[in-house]
Amino acid sequence: MNDVLIVGGDSTIGSRLVALYEADGNSVLSTTCFQSSVNERCLFLDLSDDIKHWPILPHSIKTVIICAAITSQEQCANDPEFSRLVNVNGSVALATLMVKAGAFVIFLSSNAVFNGNKAFAKSFDPVDPQNEYGRQKAEAEDQLIKFGSQVAIVRFSKVITPEMPLLKGWIKELKAGNVIHPFPDMFISPVPISLAVSVLRKIAERQIPGIFQLSSSQDITYSDLATHLALKLNINEQLIQPISCKEVGINYSAKNTTLDCSRLTELNILLPDVWTGLDEILDLNGQ
Repeated sequence: MNDVLIVGGDSTIGSRLVALYEADGNSVLSTTCFQSSVNERCLFLDLSDDIKHWPILPHSIKTVIICAAITSQEQCANDPEFSRLVNVNGSVALATLMVKAGAFVIFLSSNAVFNGNKAFAKSFDPVDPQNEYGRQKAEAEDQLIKFGSQVAIVRFSKVITPEMPLLKGWIKELKAGNVIHPFPDMFISPVPISLAVSVLRKIAERQIPGIFQLSSSQDITYSDLATHLALKLNINEQLIQPISCKEVGINYSAKNTTLDCSRLTELNILLPDVWTGLDEILDLNGQ
């Protein structure tokens, strides 16, 4: 019996979910868009492909968590047609299929559906995406919310992991005594992946519909993040030499990335302080 389907089981969040379910002895099925990753517990499913090429999914599935997505804002901007096939068309088609089969569907979304002008944006605030990725997520949300009690949408700010290339790169450079150039005018509301996965797991267990949001307790700049990292590593802060994101061609950066997370009380989850969440990730990174 496969009660849970993780779509994109080899994605950053999806792989953690699969591991969590399996560690607890639960039956979980996942999907991948890489043929090399296919096995008896992981089916091939490419959301950009025609639905007639999709595998037949077991009728026993009660909960579907759609983690598969093209999350690179650059990739979405450069190839909106293809990214929309995955982020909108394929995701909505799969959700429609599974809802009709009686399953509860959880769709992962983003704070990019907002314009960033307001701190702690509420779930019912009007969306106003400023990039292609945000527009695609908002479009998918608009279609999925119509399924009412059979769908939950979970909007995340930046989910960070010990393997995050930016953090690993900074750590490597700082330990080597090299200068790094974080952005003082780009903001982040970092969420540890352990918290993100816990929220998804609890929503799945209780099948609570509607829109949930998850960010950290405040916005910080990437320069703030780098400075905190240097202090934790006991490294000279003078190695941190900020430059504006505009100097590398980034002309828009949301001033606010936090979200109103009040619905998390329904899951008995409290937001950690932003630095506590960061330290958890850095400690896992061996710092």
